[in-house]
Amino acid sequence: MKTQSSVLHHYFRPVELALLGIILITLLADAVLLLSSGQKVFYFAYSGQLIFAALMFGLSFIYRWRGRSERIATVTMSTGLFMIFTSAMALLNYLFLPNLRPTLDLWLVSLDASLGYNWVDAVTWSVSYPLVNDILGYAYLSNLYQIVILIILLGFSGRIYALHGMILTLTLSGAVTVLFWILFPSIGPSALFPLPESVISKSQQIVGTAYGKELTDLLYNGTAMIMPNDARGLISFPSFHTVMALAGMWYSRSVKWLFPFFLLLNLTVLPAVLVHGGHHLVDIPAGMAVFALCAWATERFQQRFDRQGKTIVSRRLQKTSMSHPA
Repeated sequence: MKTQSSVLHHYFRPVELALLGIILITLLADAVLLLSSGQKVFYFAYSGQLIFAALMFGLSFIYRWRGRSERIATVTMSTGLFMIFTSAMALLNYLFLPNLRPTLDLWLVSLDASLGYNWVDAVTWSVSYPLVNDILGYAYLSNLYQIVILIILLGFSGRIYALHGMILTLTLSGAVTVLFWILFPSIGPSALFPLPESVISKSQQIVGTAYGKELTDLLYNGTAMIMPNDARGLISFPSFHTVMALAGMWYSRSVKWLFPFFLLLNLTVLPAVLVHGGHHLVDIPAGMAVFALCAWATERFQQRFDRQGKTIVSRRLQKTSMSHPA
């Protein structure tokens, strides 16, 4: 007769259990804040995400229960967990609005100036080269699609250890970024410095003057109703887009044909973070530091708790490839 612990470990790998724990803590924090603040949330808008995540969990449980494709089980479980985490953490971020703590933005601007950087000048330069500006815009928007591609490729190619490492690193980085912003908010130079009309008229910046005004209003006034489809990226420092760009480069290394493309694409994302993401220059090294810390913590966790799981997964992959089709 299986114990509860053995049943739990049959359906969840060590990294997935860690992710589940982080998600439950985040959801508990969301519930406490919702009950104490009275903030209105359009819950129905979350239904599509919840249904899709439940479908992912169901597929994973079925494949692991039947002992069939560990690859499919891992891809679907990772997708469901990451989707729930991002929704829960984004909700937590919004539940701290309005955030009336002093912002870091003026200090960050002074740091940028000491390095010779000015956001308005950077955007003005970018829009003077339309093709370059467009390429940077597409690169900036590619971050989330890259993560989806990596989940699929790493999972279905049997690179389970790398997939789990990427998802846990992103989860830890997201939690660190949001918690830092709650204590030390920042919304970026787009909220401080309006772009000249001559720049606005010929640019299609993703984060520009209008977006900056929206962020300022959200920071100081909050929102009457939290709706996931209308959510804005509130955090400037540290840059989570930088975290995702580094994750795309780092965890694609084992896919030799993909790595050069992801390397080039994500090196393009870094300047795009400035001109299209409305970030301070120092947001980028801060995002790099968060990624490095969380990737290191993830590797330590996996080396301690997931080495046996890595061996078990490898054996299951060999077994399922011989005895069952995917």
